[in-house]
Amino acid sequence: MITMNYLPDQFIIRFKAGVTPSTALQIISRVGGLTVIDTIPVLNVYVVSVDPALLNIKMTIISNFSGVEYVEYNGILNAQLTPNDPLFPQQWGLLKINSVRAWNVTRGSTLVNIAILDTGVQTNHPDLVDKIILSQNFSTSATSEDLNGHGTHVAGIAAATTRNDLGVAGLAINPKIMNIKVLDDSGSGSFSDVAQGVIYAADNGAKVINLSLGGPSASATLQNALQYAKNNGVLNVAAAGNDNSSNLFFPAAYAQCLSVAALNQDDTKAAFSNYGASWVDVAAPGVSILSTLPTYANSQGGTDYGSLSGTSMATPFVSGLAALMLSLDPNATNVQNAIETTTVPINGTGSLYQRGRINTYAALLNISQ
Repeated sequence: MITMNYLPDQFIIRFKAGVTPSTALQIISRVGGLTVIDTIPVLNVYVVSVDPALLNIKMTIISNFSGVEYVEYNGILNAQLTPNDPLFPQQWGLLKINSVRAWNVTRGSTLVNIAILDTGVQTNHPDLVDKIILSQNFSTSATSEDLNGHGTHVAGIAAATTRNDLGVAGLAINPKIMNIKVLDDSGSGSFSDVAQGVIYAADNGAKVINLSLGGPSASATLQNALQYAKNNGVLNVAAAGNDNSSNLFFPAAYAQCLSVAALNQDDTKAAFSNYGASWVDVAAPGVSILSTLPTYANSQGGTDYGSLSGTSMATPFVSGLAALMLSLDPNATNVQNAIETTTVPINGTGSLYQRGRINTYAALLNISQ
């Protein structure tokens, strides 16, 4: 049985199309005891605070108004990470997915942006400073900088500076990084925080949104935000989760996302990775992945560079590949189809995952033809 994890003093209201802000506020006021603490105008969504003892009854009352499309808990999503093995001296993941040959096809465009929706990214990290074009904070943290370490590690996998005689190589050599912090310094964030980040990314030029986060509970608000991004030509890439389970995991299980499982070096499923061909699309390296870590103390323990494991680490490989491909073809649907149809068949293809392991070279050749 899954226990819903949500903020006990907040919930989300979406009003139907045509309900004006003034009408929405009137309805909220009529219920009483609710305070608007955030809005997502493009979705006609309001986040309200409430006495925790009255949470469920207030949700029921307002749901009965004719102008309300739905109400839902403001659930919590968490960074998807599992404990790692000691530091690997080489980036086996990049080699496994045929990246060196892929870079002969393209190194990508500086006009393609990857939005890292995570715990933040260290903006002055020596191996990332030249790649980050903006920072925005939607979390409850006081800073958009990464005090956790998870987001900096994810960003490095996708797009650390390459060929600079320093540290690690990122898969997307030329594409840029958007640091959009939606998880707090402990690695948690609400549905509404993440939805805000998705919409901000889409509105500010992201071509790929990397979601190395998730949880067991669905959110219509987050799904609607992802649909908004997709409608605006964005490819959403999400971690399948680390529960070694076939239970749906969100946002990865949404049709609006390309979902990613994690593999060991021998192409077997990582012991922690979720699975299920009905909702997990592809697989990528996700065990002992070497990448950037903050140069200061952080929750992951290491500094500068280190290896972490999780579907969080597999996801930015796919995001980095997508960014390279979108440099050749701006159509996100074409890019997703090419990623899926050029995968390497591995044990579990068709049962654990709909497709196999990503192949960067084959995917780029496919999209460039």
